[in-house]
Amino acid sequence: MAQFTIMALQRCVLSSHRFARPRSRALVAIAVSTFICMSALSLAPAASAQPLAAPRIYGGTPANGNPAIVSIATFDGTSWPTGCTGGMLRGRLVLTASHCTTSDESGNGVAGFALFNPGATALVYSNTGPQGASAVKVIDAFRPAGYVNTTNQVQPNDISILQLDRDLGAPGFTRLATQFDLERWKAAGTLVQHAGYGLTGPGQRTTNPFATSLPLVSYNPNSSLGYIFATAQSAATGICPGDSGSPAWVADPTGNILIGEIAGGNAPCGKATNYSNLGLFALGYLDMVNSALRAAGYPTIPSAPQGISLTARNQSVVVAWQAPATSPETVVGYDVLDASGAVVCQTTTTTCTVPNLPDGTYAYTVRSRNVENEGDALPISAAPVVVAAPTQLPAPKILKTPKGKYSIVYQTLAGKSSAVVTSYTVRDNRNKVLCSGLPKGPSALTEATLTCNTLPTKPGTYRFTVQAETETGSTPVSSASRPFRIR
Repeated sequence: MAQFTIMALQRCVLSSHRFARPRSRALVAIAVSTFICMSALSLAPAASAQPLAAPRIYGGTPANGNPAIVSIATFDGTSWPTGCTGGMLRGRLVLTASHCTTSDESGNGVAGFALFNPGATALVYSNTGPQGASAVKVIDAFRPAGYVNTTNQVQPNDISILQLDRDLGAPGFTRLATQFDLERWKAAGTLVQHAGYGLTGPGQRTTNPFATSLPLVSYNPNSSLGYIFATAQSAATGICPGDSGSPAWVADPTGNILIGEIAGGNAPCGKATNYSNLGLFALGYLDMVNSALRAAGYPTIPSAPQGISLTARNQSVVVAWQAPATSPETVVGYDVLDASGAVVCQTTTTTCTVPNLPDGTYAYTVRSRNVENEGDALPISAAPVVVAAPTQLPAPKILKTPKGKYSIVYQTLAGKSSAVVTSYTVRDNRNKVLCSGLPKGPSALTEATLTCNTLPTKPGTYRFTVQAETETGSTPVSSASRPFRIR
């Protein structure tokens, strides 16, 4: 696999082990090394192979037969000098890095490709071509507009999809990760799975794939390099140059969720800490992904719902949103997700009610979903709402108006409960109803206090109480006001 401290393995490792020019630390959030460049999988021709000083995965485990990974050989017109790893996005689509699909120092596509069967032994490349490659042919390569492979450093938007003339295998992943997934996993330091072809140690050349797990440490959709994420290595395991385009995914109870592909890194091989592997987030390039899906005959993926709003109502939260701007026609449903990523509500409309909630604060996002269970979701951004059961109101107060008259003023449940109030009832100590209902006007339910101007007329001493009627039931009767005497 690759830890992309150095450019293509052939270019950076075999060329006197030369590092790329220094890059800014800001390009990768956790970068400490001053080197960042791309890395490609393949080696020099087999006949002239020499021991290499840079392994790829160290501390990894064999990944033979893994249906998610593909070894890709590239043809420059005369020989097969380099190659990469790819991920099985669909049966006829392979996700990889753009620099794996373009000629050096240009944005032009390479002369040709050869792909091995997923997870198979990838026999050594030579001037006569890859040995034992699959019969599938690459018929198109999709890249972000304007991508140019100009240096041995990571270039912006280094992500690509190869379209094949027939199925190479089954899809290797359950679905693509969303923007919400990335933010959640970054906060949790979730382990990301890496797998690809390469070496297990200095000079230990292998034709078999290996895998490892590394924590997600950053996600930046606004980087100058594009929609990037990074994983960090440890003293026990990591990635070294030589595995560009390899898939990065998270395994959870719902399946293997593909984040994107690895394009480069900033770690000289063998450095154990404070270095990172740089990847491109696939759904950040939804237009490119959808172009490839459409060309290959698969359903396109809807973008994330927008304009999410939350309203607490009784012991529920009503979530509403706008349909996706991209591929809304492919939506078959929506999932409302809580902060943990759990689905709490599903619907085919643009509103959904999360019911039977205990008192507490709640925040949600919404994921669109097509027939293949693909779709995006934004990180949680809507202001959280509070669900609170109705409680006993305090005692009313008797206030004198500037004109010398008296009124009964009482607090409401506004701001104290999510219960929908249908009426307030003010009674005297003889159980006579003085006021009942709600004042007219849209602000009646949100006013902190209301006034009852109907007072007893017979002489005597009175005390007053208030009670709220809600859609979830009645509140307890409040305690009584101070005595009020009518002469």
